[in-house]
Amino acid sequence: MDIANDISFVLILPLFFGISFIYSSVGFGGGSSYIAILVLLGISLFAVPPVAQILNIIVAGIAMTTFAKANHLSFKFSLPFMSSVPFAFLAGTIALPEKSLALVFVLALFAASGALLLSGIKGKFRVLQQQTKDIEKELRFWQTPKGALLIGIPAGAIIGVIAGLVGIGGGIWLSPLVILTGMADPKRAAATSSLFIVANSIAGFLGQSVSKPIDYAILLPLALVVVAGGLIGSRLGAFKFDHDKMRIIVGAIVGVAGLNLMIKFLLS
Repeated sequence: MDIANDISFVLILPLFFGISFIYSSVGFGGGSSYIAILVLLGISLFAVPPVAQILNIIVAGIAMTTFAKANHLSFKFSLPFMSSVPFAFLAGTIALPEKSLALVFVLALFAASGALLLSGIKGKFRVLQQQTKDIEKELRFWQTPKGALLIGIPAGAIIGVIAGLVGIGGGIWLSPLVILTGMADPKRAAATSSLFIVANSIAGFLGQSVSKPIDYAILLPLALVVVAGGLIGSRLGAFKFDHDKMRIIVGAIVGVAGLNLMIKFLLS
């Protein structure tokens, strides 16, 4: 069956618009949800990552440009996390069995969902930084250049491996990390995540393309849809939206996606 001409594929186009709109508002590309939707539609998890990574590059690239124009992007701050790039490329060349890849992806989604929800709640109630002076002192350390290097380089490498394996950019893990450690406010976190996603998605795509085909019949209509969502969502995210609320929404979406995929692979 030609999935690109199937009625179910046509019906998900508005869903991809919504995902790109919501995710781009907090600097994400939406790759985790793109993969989940396409797999639930019946496309092999092995074949989906290259498509998701191109969509990630498009949406996160739009978000990066928008947040940069709003003066939220700092290349100096973002640089330590770019240690992820070679690891995303190398991990992208690894072709795991589909069941193993599904397990890694589902666990990664649940971890991201929890982190996003926690960072959103932390932003709403400002509890973690106010409990004790010791916690505040520790958080201030991560805001120093030395602290940023100590956490940024290893964190970038670890996230890069996971991102390359499952075919997403990794911003859904980076953003809550820099917020929970006090390294960045929500808008700088969004800007940094968008740059991180673009870099990792390019590296991961180059690695994935060695062993995985690209279905352009699926990619092209989805690309047109996510461009529209990314343009609108990133604009509102950079200048209007409450990022704490949006991260909670994204965290809930990621959690639901992980649960649906877990059920699918348990029943298959």
